[in-house]
Amino acid sequence: MRRNNRLIVNLFGVVVVLLLAAIAVLAVTDSHKGLTLFSANLQHRVSYAYLLKSVTDPAKASSATVEPGGRGYEDGAANVVTSIVVDYRMLDTFGEVLVLFAAAAGVGLLITERKRVVERDASVVVKTAVPIVMLFAIIVGAYIVLHGHLTPGGGFPGGAIIASGFILQFLAFREGPGRTMFKVIESLAGLAILAVGLIGLFVDGSFFANFLPTGTLGATISAGTVIIIYLLIGIKVAAELAAISGDFIGGERRIGG
Repeated sequence: MRRNNRLIVNLFGVVVVLLLAAIAVLAVTDSHKGLTLFSANLQHRVSYAYLLKSVTDPAKASSATVEPGGRGYEDGAANVVTSIVVDYRMLDTFGEVLVLFAAAAGVGLLITERKRVVERDASVVVKTAVPIVMLFAIIVGAYIVLHGHLTPGGGFPGGAIIASGFILQFLAFREGPGRTMFKVIESLAGLAILAVGLIGLFVDGSFFANFLPTGTLGATISAGTVIIIYLLIGIKVAAELAAISGDFIGGERRIGG
C-alpha cells in the first residue's frame, strides 16, 4: 500500500511540473503584439478608461488613448486594483503581510502542548480524490497569482487557494511537506519582499518604487515589480497558511482504526 502511495505522489508531482511548465511557456511566448494566450483583453476591463490617467506624461493624459499592446503607462498593470494595492499603497499591503506573519508566529508560540485524540483513517474515496483536488488547487492558485496584474486576483487569494491543497493533504494523510520547510519558505519570501522595497528605495528614491520596465500593457510579462511582488506574496501566504494548518493538524496523534 505504501508503495502505491509513493507511485501516486510521484505521478502527481510529474503532472504538476508539466502543467506549470506549460503555463510558463505560454506566458513568455508573446505574439507580434506582445500579447499571449493568457493576456488581458483591455476593452473588456473596467480599467479601460481609468488607464487614461496612468500615462507617464501628464500633458498627454487628456488626449491619450488606451492602446492594447501599448507602452508608456505608470506601472503597466491592466488591473487598476492591483496598481493601488501593490504599487500606490504598497506600504499598506506590506503591513498586511506583517500582520499575517504575526498571526503565524503567534500560533506557533501558543501551540506548545500536543493533544492526543483518537482518529480514524480517511476513507479510500477521500485519499483518492484529494491528490486530484490538490492538483487543481495548485494550478488555479498559481494562475491567479501570476495574473493578478491583468485580472482580478493576485498573491493573497492565489496563495490561499494553493494552501488549501496542502491543507487537504494534511487532513487526508496526516502527513505532507515538513512544517519547518513551509516556515523557511515563508521567511525567505518575506525577506525577498523587503529586498524589493529596498531596491526601489536605492534605485528610484522611494520605498517599493516600481524600478523595472513596465513592459507591454496587457501582456503577461508586464507591470514591472508588481508581478514580482504578487508572486512573492503568493508564496508567502501559501506557506504561512499551510504552516499554521500543519501546526494544528500535525499536533494530533493518529491512532489507526
